[in-house]
Amino acid sequence: MRYEITAPHEGDEQLADITFADGRATATDPGEGLLLYLRRHGYTLDVIDDPQPEQDTENGPPSTKPAGRSAARNKRG
Repeated sequence: MRYEITAPHEGDEQLADITFADGRATATDPGEGLLLYLRRHGYTLDVIDDPQPEQDTENGPPSTKPAGRSAARNKRG
């Protein structure tokens, strides 16, 4: 997921692997710890895209059916 991040102050800075220019940056898939840090320190986070799972147009949408058990688990000895 991509985020547009606005710092609580103007200026350039580097936090982890995010480079801010004039108090703004974009980040792709930042870690959960970094997101918590940014929120706790007054940064504004806006999701700029939320990719949907790709659909296979030939076979229809992906199945939500859970995977079955293997035959080895069903054997009794």
